Amino acid sequence: MKQPISAPYPISDILEWDYSGQLEIAPRFQRRDLWPLKAKSYLIDSVLRGMPIPPLFIRLKVDPVKRRAIREVVDGQQLLRAVLGFVKGDFSVLKVHNREFADMSYADLPQEVQRRFLAYTFVIHTLQDVTDADVLSIFARMNTYTVKLNAQELRNAGFFGAFKQTVYGLSHQHYAFWRNNKILTDMQIARMRDAELVSVLVVSMLDGIRQTKSQDLKDIYKLYDDDFPQAERIVAEFGEVVDTIGNIFDGTLRSSEFRRIPLFYSLFCALYDAKYGLPGSDRERLRLPASQYGRLRQRLHELGDIIETREPPPEYIQFVQATRLSTADPGRRRVRHQFLWEQVLSTVG
Repeated sequence: MKQPISAPYPISDILEWDYSGQLEIAPRFQRRDLWPLKAKSYLIDSVLRGMPIPPLFIRLKVDPVKRRAIREVVDGQQLLRAVLGFVKGDFSVLKVHNREFADMSYADLPQEVQRRFLAYTFVIHTLQDVTDADVLSIFARMNTYTVKLNAQELRNAGFFGAFKQTVYGLSHQHYAFWRNNKILTDMQIARMRDAELVSVLVVSMLDGIRQTKSQDLKDIYKLYDDDFPQAERIVAEFGEVVDTIGNIFDGTLRSSEFRRIPLFYSLFCALYDAKYGLPGSDRERLRLPASQYGRLRQRLHELGDIIETREPPPEYIQFVQATRLSTADPGRRRVRHQFLWEQVLSTVG
């Protein structure tokens, strides 16, 4: 079997293949489910922004009757259907993906943007002289090296709307914070653990301390897929709390127990409660002036040292246990929240 020939092709070439009848979008090698509008709009937004897109696989065949080459799409049919449909005016870009070009189809775009769109290139792997059995064998081998998607990666693949855009925007905005403070590793970020952490924190900002298992997060993504009216407020408040944590620790978070996700979650929620009030919380707001950050940092480091001890003092046992076992349980989260509020924030607020 010949190795596939890989080359970039602009969208204008693909359109020409389609117009001349040289493009055959055949679903027999792929699932037959159709992309929803949000998925199509998200793809077009990626093209308009010049973002990379996965490669396509095309089998080159020769039609002896028509005496011309036929390009049969064996992987990437939904992607190409979306591009062709957008150019033909079948749908427009959604506002949630691109405010600048919201509600525009290809014909509505400025001419310069149309030129950039047509010049966007897809990497296409062209298979030549291969049978159906060869194609199936190729994808069987490719799937051998595919890592099973985790829960957040599945949510990323299943949703394209407002909540996802907000969460992933926050994740990327604070990439340096997660990495520099050793909250998440590069590998964890590559597997979207940053988006999962942000999702959990945002849910708590919306609903208070609650259960955030995989199905709970999926329900939130679905609820706010079409519209997320709280997005602007959430983005601003989220950034303010993250900045406050960074300022309190002043470069020492990476060596603190509070870089661990369960403790970081609780510190974030406690500070959010102090600044803005968690939903369901009846606590009074606390003033945490920058002049008190040094005291807070010292107290948090002392608490971190106690967490690491095998036999903490009796008054710390319940809190320490809540940092070690079933840390995502809502009851354990509330124990940590109450302790941080009473024993840390209230002492300086």
